Amino acid sequence: MQLNIYILSHPIIKLLSNSINININQKQKNSYLYRYVGTFLIYEITRGYLHTKPIYIKQILHIKQMSLLDKNTNYYIITDLIQTFNLIGDIKIILPSIKILNINNKKQENFQNTLKELNNHQHINKHIIILEIILSEIWIIKLIKSLRDDYEIPIKNIHITSLACYNQILEQLGKEYPKVNIYTTKII
Repeated sequence: MQLNIYILSHPIIKLLSNSINININQKQKNSYLYRYVGTFLIYEITRGYLHTKPIYIKQILHIKQMSLLDKNTNYYIITDLIQTFNLIGDIKIILPSIKILNINNKKQENFQNTLKELNNHQHINKHIIILEIILSEIWIIKLIKSLRDDYEIPIKNIHITSLACYNQILEQLGKEYPKVNIYTTKII
């Protein structure tokens, strides 16, 4: 098993992920914590491959500089929105061009319907973030196979993130896709 596992050690991520409590009485507090931890997780993952291009706007007295995402790259988050809507609440505000694809029942036939969006931009570089709260099921292996075989997404452009990962799933992923990138706060 030669997985690229990144255990996110930023102090804010550690504090937030430790503070998340499944207690039903703290549902409102947890939704804010999930939102913040989701924002920081996406930040940590994308800082290595999210590239901006400077543009310059000439005004009368000065030149204004802005940064835009590279138009030759598309960014996608594939997730079960029912499970992770709190994690990605502010992502569209921060990165309006990122596309969020909902896989709501994790069955193979659902992948094909959801992933049709990937065919719309054949000759554009694509980066995929698969987002789970806890990586605990092997459906993710089928999803990666579909992304690689059906949509020709290179493994180096597929990034899995979760608050926690089960060791057994990591072992299975390591056997099938040893070069996949996994970002998590802890391994269970």
